Amino acid sequence: MEKAVLLLHGFLSDPGDFTPLLPHLKERYARIEIPVYPGHGADESYHDFTAEGTLALIEDKIRELTASSPSVDVIGFSLGGALSAYLAQRHSVNKLVLLAPANKYFNFYMPFSKIRYLVKNFYAMEKAYFKRDREGVSYYKDKLKTMFSDDFKALKIVREKYMKRYLRKVYQNFKTLIKTANEGTTEINVPCFIAWGRLDQLVPKESVRMMRALCRHENTVLKIYEDHSHLMLLSRASEEIVRDILAFLDA
Repeated sequence: MEKAVLLLHGFLSDPGDFTPLLPHLKERYARIEIPVYPGHGADESYHDFTAEGTLALIEDKIRELTASSPSVDVIGFSLGGALSAYLAQRHSVNKLVLLAPANKYFNFYMPFSKIRYLVKNFYAMEKAYFKRDREGVSYYKDKLKTMFSDDFKALKIVREKYMKRYLRKVYQNFKTLIKTANEGTTEINVPCFIAWGRLDQLVPKESVRMMRALCRHENTVLKIYEDHSHLMLLSRASEEIVRDILAFLDA
């Protein structure tokens, strides 16, 4: 029996959340499982998304993996992060990776954070321009391009998936899942890596602070990425996050 990893994707999303990470995981794990939540498959309707069905799915999958593998790591993004922590308390998990865990959601401070980020980087780019520092200008220009690219991608996801007439019912199931996860997660006793981007459009900093406070293991890392949004691994600049995750898993 060899190592396995369970990956839990985000709300109204799919296994594509982990695309940049998958080639590296294939080098490290004999078995990789990415269950697709009810109603989230390519030929399914979000009408079929339920809290009960989602919990049953992930519980069955973690039981199957822990029964067949001596070591199971769990990686979750957004809603999947909240569910991953929930599973880690109820089952034998080796290591836990939480990417922008949505234990709290809707970042009302995001607009101010983004304005501050824009001013800071535009000012730095202007200084580099007047100093004729071409490398500096290029560096800050790339940072701003990444932010605008992430926003465009996030808006596209909202337009294509979120703006549906049946969103209210789907959202209620999302809220039920988060409530269940929070009530069922009182402490995290395994090595845990928590990642969050300061430009996150959905998850506030309080969410990762709360999860960090629940961690009891000495091998716990909370890393805040100054230039990242909620897209995390889907961002143009995901290389640093990938490196940090792999370093944590390999340690």
